[in-house]
Amino acid sequence: MAFKKKPTLVMFCGLPGSGKTTLGRHLEAETGAIRICTDEWMDDLGFDHFDEPLRNKVEQRIWNFGKNLLRLGYDVILENGLWSRQEREDLLRQANEIGALTEMHYFNVPFEELCCRLEIRNKLGGFGIVPITREQMESYVPLFQPPTEEELALYDCSVTH
Repeated sequence: MAFKKKPTLVMFCGLPGSGKTTLGRHLEAETGAIRICTDEWMDDLGFDHFDEPLRNKVEQRIWNFGKNLLRLGYDVILENGLWSRQEREDLLRQANEIGALTEMHYFNVPFEELCCRLEIRNKLGGFGIVPITREQMESYVPLFQPPTEEELALYDCSVTH
């Protein structure tokens, strides 16, 4: 019987413009993991990125897809921002129940740098790119719950960018 490695769930925690998609695409190409990006699915389906109830349904559906991939032994990159600790804890628990390894990438980027990156990104546009204004970013910051060192220690691997 051949040894089968445990699948890995790679998760990202960060605000818009922090580099999640850039790293996700890099890891996808480097490792062959299956990258799941809500923004790209929303674009493909022609959905409004700011329709929160619909976005939540899409995120849940693609996470169910991701769990199935993990159960089948595939590595998965879940390219959501995971702003809340509760959301991260739920994913960690579910990944552990499946028997997957967990890898968390926390993007700790200063606010002004995020705004500069978003300004450039907004001008470039493209597939899966959601235009975000400075005013929107200002409203997002209080909603974001950065992970603590204790929380990051719960993952099999964690990296802060």
